[in-house]
Amino acid sequence: MKKWLFLLLLLSIFGSPRAEGEQKALVLLTYEYPPLMEQDSELSGHSGYAIEIVEEAFRRIKVPISVQFYPLARALAMLSAQKADGLFTLKKNKEREVKFLFSSQEILTQDYVIFVRNDFDFRFTGDIRELAGLSIGILNKAYYGPELEQALENRMFKRVEIANSHEKNFIKLLGNRMDAVICSRVVGMAILKKLNASHLARITGPAVHKAPSYVMFNQQTVSHELVQKFDSALISMHQDGTFAKIERKYLHSR
Repeated sequence: MKKWLFLLLLLSIFGSPRAEGEQKALVLLTYEYPPLMEQDSELSGHSGYAIEIVEEAFRRIKVPISVQFYPLARALAMLSAQKADGLFTLKKNKEREVKFLFSSQEILTQDYVIFVRNDFDFRFTGDIRELAGLSIGILNKAYYGPELEQALENRMFKRVEIANSHEKNFIKLLGNRMDAVICSRVVGMAILKKLNASHLARITGPAVHKAPSYVMFNQQTVSHELVQKFDSALISMHQDGTFAKIERKYLHSR
């Protein structure tokens, strides 16, 4: 009896021993970005195109993961502080590539466009200088390409609203509190649909930026070998049609 009590005491202090060969789950951070990454009430607690792609790739290489949602700025800070193993989806830039590991295979390619209200008499033709007199909404810590980043650095815009979610910016746009929102085309359309406001806003002009998005890894906790295995899994998903199947489910059914 005393032996069992002693064992229970040890378990309460140190936790249950991990089974031999059992691998600790990688902690991957993401952010609310429907229909790509989205929290929901289902048993999984999340859904979305990018989440299904990432989960399937890690399933193929038999690496368990735990997906956790945070605002993008906080997720970036957590990854920098070694409190997670990865973050998705993100675009590559020089600063990030110095500090982190990136998969070589993208999860998706997004085009970033200008959303305005239907009653706002403005037409964008592709020259960033046309946006100079506008108040615009962007996502905190998001990267929109070199041309737009230069315009932000030069304070070209009338006012810049920085939010932790695109949905907050779209609510301000619809409330006539800003002139335009810069957002991924598919994400912006999904947000407007969620807000029952697809008839109240429109996309104007061509994309201001188009870029692939990736999983970014903590180079202190994730090996190059693991990233290579992840990339191989993504390649196999393209080859067997899994990518196309998930894309049809999320991106072509809306």
